Amino acid sequence: MLQTYIDAWLASARDTLALLEDLDDSQWSTPTDLPGWTVADVAAHLAHLEAVTAGHVVDEAPTTASPGGLASAYTEAGVEARRGLSREQVLTELRAGIDARARSLGDAPPTDPSARADHTPAGVGWTWDTMLRNRTVDIWCHEQDVRRAVGRPGNLDSPAAVVTTHTFSFAMPYVLGKKVGATAGTSVLWDLTGPLAMQVGATVGDDGRARPGVPGSPSATLTLSSDAFAILAAGRRGPGAVDVGVAGDTDLAHRVLEQMAVTF
Repeated sequence: MLQTYIDAWLASARDTLALLEDLDDSQWSTPTDLPGWTVADVAAHLAHLEAVTAGHVVDEAPTTASPGGLASAYTEAGVEARRGLSREQVLTELRAGIDARARSLGDAPPTDPSARADHTPAGVGWTWDTMLRNRTVDIWCHEQDVRRAVGRPGNLDSPAAVVTTHTFSFAMPYVLGKKVGATAGTSVLWDLTGPLAMQVGATVGDDGRARPGVPGSPSATLTLSSDAFAILAAGRRGPGAVDVGVAGDTDLAHRVLEQMAVTF
């Protein structure tokens, strides 16, 4: 599984870099779905994290949180530190980070998923499994941020898209049971129509916790593309901005849609 993450991250990282290199100045300053962030800010964020995870930059988590929390403050600090850099300087740092990580992971790939990873953002204690999965999700989500912003769709069924979609699917029981607070016996089916066609289900047990799977007929069914599923789960847009078909308990369905964001 670790090699799957490495391969998916690297393919998306290289495609994202190539896309950024091909943009003109007006596209570089285009707003994205991330509030207050342009394409340039997304590039700066990626340059920061790839530099950190490559060991080129050592920084620490902030002690003062932003309105979005400490993680948000850390993310914003990395972008803010690069606002004075030229486009080529940001791309050079991003390119160097990707190349260094590709060499390191290629020369000595980690083999123990539960071992603590090297060079994590803000020094958090992630295992290799968490680290490599999270970097894959992050790079692909930001690749899609850029693609939507500049009108260049692509890689919606790439290996990184598969990793990201499955990762988000694992969080749907948490959405139903914890965020929505649905009652015991409630179930929801997310029917993803493609380009990554799959079904994601969650059912709330007698203990109030939701678990994967839908026994029998679901209380509500949400039919949407895998792209829309990722947009909602990544917190990029609200449910009114994507096409979703709803069947069954419509009130439950809309409550779920409003709570689907599991990352920002």
